[in-house]
Amino acid sequence: MDIEKAVEEALEHGESPPPNESNTCDWVILPILYAVGYGKREVVSHGADSAGKFPDYTLLPGEPQHTFYVEAKAWKVDLEDGHAIQALNYANQNGRRWVVLTNGRHWCLYDNDIRGVASGKMVAEMHLEDREQAVRFLDAIGKASVCSGMLPRFVEEEVERRRRTQEEEQREQQVQARRARLTAVLKAELTSESSALVIAMLAHLRGREGLDSVAAKDLVAYFTGARKPEDPRTGDRSEEVLIIPARFAWDEYQKFSAYMCQPKRSFRRTSRLGFYVRGVIEAVVPKIIEVMESVELSEKGIAACLEVREPARVRLLELLHAVQREGDRGGRIGQRHKVMFLSPPDSPETLRLPHPVANDLVTKAGRPWPFVVGQRYVRLDRLLAGPRTTSELVDE
Repeated sequence: MDIEKAVEEALEHGESPPPNESNTCDWVILPILYAVGYGKREVVSHGADSAGKFPDYTLLPGEPQHTFYVEAKAWKVDLEDGHAIQALNYANQNGRRWVVLTNGRHWCLYDNDIRGVASGKMVAEMHLEDREQAVRFLDAIGKASVCSGMLPRFVEEEVERRRRTQEEEQREQQVQARRARLTAVLKAELTSESSALVIAMLAHLRGREGLDSVAAKDLVAYFTGARKPEDPRTGDRSEEVLIIPARFAWDEYQKFSAYMCQPKRSFRRTSRLGFYVRGVIEAVVPKIIEVMESVELSEKGIAACLEVREPARVRLLELLHAVQREGDRGGRIGQRHKVMFLSPPDSPETLRLPHPVANDLVTKAGRPWPFVVGQRYVRLDRLLAGPRTTSELVDE
């Protein structure tokens, strides 16, 4: 079984979740571990341990240099760093580096070489609903990766990704703060006939041919009411487009005109979505029509979601029925999702870039670096300018 199929089969348990920890292990966790390359003799259970002395599983027990531990919880238990403490202590006592904590749907990787509390040791995590990251995470903790020494590289890339994401968010916050301040100052200056900026502009403009009699009120009128209207299709070209990794989501968008991810996933405010698929930003950029933060994709779940307006409820039912007709290969039915309804590919509200944008980013070591891992934001005007490669979208 390949990893993608294992993730899809695990997600199918969302409609009827495993009732306890033992079932979660048997139905979800162990099948995933087998799917990523571990043999049954390479996954040793410590059985019931009311004192919490041992982790639930030891992986690769006969290979001390690769051995690590898995702590399991029931599907319905929300993971906390405290759940990993005992396993981390056990790993420390036995000179092992890695601990995985999971409830089957949420997986966390801890690095015991990092000093400090458990929360500071957590170096990577994923939710099965984010299937792109799920496949990447599971591949990294798979037998081939662990035995070949690739797991530390995955962690390095995760740390680098987080650093870049934080730096990008900080830069964006600084840009937004600067723009907000500039907007406030210009609004005050350019709407006052006596402002120093208007007076300076008048002195400059009156030296131009045909503008010797321009008055302060003319300038104020221009800046307050004589602007060219925005293109109704593109709106504010300086707005951001949310770019998501979309190996699965791209196919779903083309079928359902919707994007589904883990419930209440945090995104910055934006009105458009872009799809990063196998190293390319697709040329189709749909408009975000409506967003539901957390909805169970089932008739019962949709009926119980009281905050959803009636038109959206009807569309959710249509989405449910469409997924059912397609066979629900992604294990969407019965799961809670954040649902974004998007303008269809052939809608006039959907923008088309001049061409797809190929990723050409690399790490300092020269290895390919994904343009998007979790999510990323790009200004609409930069996309509409027709870049050929993602390096044209990155501020150095």
